[in-house]
Amino acid sequence: MLRTLTRVACALAITSVVAAAPPKPAPKPAAGAKAAPKPPKQDLERWRRALESGFETEISSALTEIGALGPNGAAAAPLVDALLSTGANGKLLIRAFDTEAELAVPASSAAVAPYVAHRKPEIRRAAARALARTGGPVAVAALRRALSGADPQVRALAAGGLGTLGATEAVDELFTVLGHDTAEAAVSIALLCSPEQCDRLMALVGKIKFEVLEQSFMPLLLRPASGLPDANKLRYIDRLRRLATKPAAAVLQTALAQLPKDENPTLRAALLTALKARPVVGDTK
Repeated sequence: MLRTLTRVACALAITSVVAAAPPKPAPKPAAGAKAAPKPPKQDLERWRRALESGFETEISSALTEIGALGPNGAAAAPLVDALLSTGANGKLLIRAFDTEAELAVPASSAAVAPYVAHRKPEIRRAAARALARTGGPVAVAALRRALSGADPQVRALAAGGLGTLGATEAVDELFTVLGHDTAEAAVSIALLCSPEQCDRLMALVGKIKFEVLEQSFMPLLLRPASGLPDANKLRYIDRLRRLATKPAAAVLQTALAQLPKDENPTLRAALLTALKARPVVGDTK
């Protein structure tokens, strides 16, 4: 279990640093640097004709070509948006969502968002996954609405997507999803919470299943001090110590292993103390 948790924790620790901070603007190209190549006009016209053809093979091929360009294919995003607005069979819709995710153009969220409420579950879920990549206010609003939907997989995808998008305004709504045993909501809360909201999350230890909260502890403990003071983290470490269970000890051990050796001696000392089953200095609760 510790090996699995370590792998998960490593990924989450990296994610926490990125998602907890405000999004940074895209860097400007260095002087003399060449801009990323854009699709030639003739390709855009060829893809437009293919996507409007009504033939599944041609549409699928065009989506594959466009998606392969990644963000460099952003100029083709309106073509995929138009396909979603017109409609297609389920297979092509899912291919279109995957393409939108690869292009990652926020303006495309408006074309994807309505499908989160589609009658077919596989389409709802594919749309929710795409919105986590296209981003922007429209994506955040659609994923917040999806948190109250009946489909548990869509709720989980929405919860995870809001964490990915840094939607701090959705934290209170994410708490409501925890009642449905949605671990993704716990992780997103850990990435986004204010100190008071983080305290609220830790107050649930012992009240809901440990497995629901388990993956949230690492990003919580490894949050930068600018987002979550060490005083809070010391209390959380001691709370996990007092559980006196193997899973809780595994979390503390993994946090110690993932904490950079030259950083935060206070947190390192607290983890070592807790692993010796001794109270953590600074605990106030």
